[in-house]
Amino acid sequence: MAKSKWKFRQDDLDTILTVINQGLMKKPYWVEFHDTYDDGTPVWNGEKSVLWNLMEQAYPDERAQMMRRMLAKMEELGGLQKGTHQQKLFAFFEKYYFSVIENFSSMLYNEDGKMYEKMKLAMLQGKYTNDTDPLGQSLGDGKSPEVAWVKKRIQYLMSKYSFGDYDAKTAEGAITVRTSAQADATTNSIVLRLTPAMKLYPTIAYGTTIMRGARTDAGKACEIVVDINGTSDQQLSVKSADYLLDIGDWSSYVINGALSIIGKRLKRLKLGDENEQKVKILIASLTLGNTTSLEEIDVQNISTLGGSLDMRSNFRLRKFLAGGSSLTEAHFADGGALEKVDYPATTSYIELKSLDKLTNEHCNTEGCAPNVMSYFISGCDNLQPVKKLIDIMDAQVGQTPHALRYVRCVGFNETFTDGRAFDKLSQLVDGTYQGIDAEGQYGNDPYPVLDGTINLSTGAYRDTYDALMTHYPKLKLNIAKWWIRFEDPEVKRICVENWDKDGDGELSMEEAAAVSSIGTKFYNNKKIVSLKALQFFKIKELPSDVFSEMPNLKEVWLPATVQSHWYRTFLYSKNVKIVVICSEMPFTNRGFFNINTLNQIPSDLKIYVPDSALARYREAWKDFPYQSRLHPLSEYHS
Repeated sequence: MAKSKWKFRQDDLDTILTVINQGLMKKPYWVEFHDTYDDGTPVWNGEKSVLWNLMEQAYPDERAQMMRRMLAKMEELGGLQKGTHQQKLFAFFEKYYFSVIENFSSMLYNEDGKMYEKMKLAMLQGKYTNDTDPLGQSLGDGKSPEVAWVKKRIQYLMSKYSFGDYDAKTAEGAITVRTSAQADATTNSIVLRLTPAMKLYPTIAYGTTIMRGARTDAGKACEIVVDINGTSDQQLSVKSADYLLDIGDWSSYVINGALSIIGKRLKRLKLGDENEQKVKILIASLTLGNTTSLEEIDVQNISTLGGSLDMRSNFRLRKFLAGGSSLTEAHFADGGALEKVDYPATTSYIELKSLDKLTNEHCNTEGCAPNVMSYFISGCDNLQPVKKLIDIMDAQVGQTPHALRYVRCVGFNETFTDGRAFDKLSQLVDGTYQGIDAEGQYGNDPYPVLDGTINLSTGAYRDTYDALMTHYPKLKLNIAKWWIRFEDPEVKRICVENWDKDGDGELSMEEAAAVSSIGTKFYNNKKIVSLKALQFFKIKELPSDVFSEMPNLKEVWLPATVQSHWYRTFLYSKNVKIVVICSEMPFTNRGFFNINTLNQIPSDLKIYVPDSALARYREAWKDFPYQSRLHPLSEYHS
């Protein structure tokens, strides 16, 4: 027996894993040697053992080393060749513990449960007493809660003993960057504030040095101070990022190059700040790995951050702040929870799909509007994409060519109170814009795609409506009234002053139709060039001198309602080039077109009449000096 060694014997394992002395599953996964329950009772009955307490005090480093060796051996025994440390350690428990449970019939657990039911009945009858409810001790096979407990326990112990993902040598699962002292030399240290998703020891590695924070509750921040000591370009790793909710504010850290962020439980990523003076981070690009829980991303004022940021897997993202950065594209998850977007001025690509929580108020495109090249909005119920599109077009006025090239707006229902803004849409069919198909491909639609409803509580120009309807049959337009588009601003001024009844600064079709006489409102006006708008009036009589002494007048349209006309109509208006007569019945006033007392007619005058009435006009005017000037209206072009 000289070579024999003493060893510990496992006995009375009724407190294994989740179970406490009372046979209840209430032991927390984070329990340590001297932890107590809420009432102050020690978790471990051996709390006051002199032997164990002395060993704890005498061999702190040795205990930690032994634990790491045990965890490494468990990984080996588990037999899992590939996977994370978490998975390899759990494979050990699955192999040697949980798999055994399958060897016991559920009937045995049911029979065992009957005993606790009997004890409960006896307690109710006053035949049995205990400090614990017997039904709480009926645990079945206990597999599901124990599996959950073990998984958390593994992560907790790895953090406590700097094993696996918490080891300085392990790169898996970590956010790794290179950092240096702050540029303004105000401090030689940085403070990391890590918020865990479960109770554990937040850990970082600075170079080859492990820096473990205090045991921290879930949702509470743990501060870890990193002393730079004048070093530069040193590697810093945030360990086991998948188990962190927040990594703190990194805007003031001097971090260069490309930054890759992982962490499936991360809720916030703050790399920038609205205060430009505070931002010292200098990353050139940002890549998001498994960050599906992210709700906020702040990259404000990181002027070095360019390129594209892919957030199409971040369905829970609510807020994205990028003003002051140099990002050109930001891609969001279709159907995500996005509520607020602040685009940088450098953004040229806007794509928002099925984001029903996003509104115009919280979708800031003001800075990037002059630079937007591609605009794709679909199924955003609370967004008004057409109004935002018009804002972008307004911001690009004067550009040659304009930056905006590709447009797709689908699923909108917007109300306009300004018909002039709506009129902006007619530019979309001028041949300088193209569409985007449903898959986001360019070149398949020669014109921008507009599919939705626009309601106008005020008027609109009819030619805009006609142009839009020609190219957008799926576009539904509800227009309160039609405005006349005046080619001549002087004519518009006179008409609005005299016949604008509703005071909207425009003349509607209805208002023009109510005018039966224009008198001499245009007589002797030296500014007027075109009276084309008269075609919408219901004028019955043209008085003498109605278009006289208007030296710049070039074009006149006479409505079909004119029944009588007097002399000297164009007296001294010698530059008239086009007269369109809409009436089917020719008039027989021989001196109608004379421009002076010598009955002279301009040599280049063209008179257009309805095609169906052309023969009648030729017959009626066969002896008139202006018969040779007749043309069918179909040949007219402005």
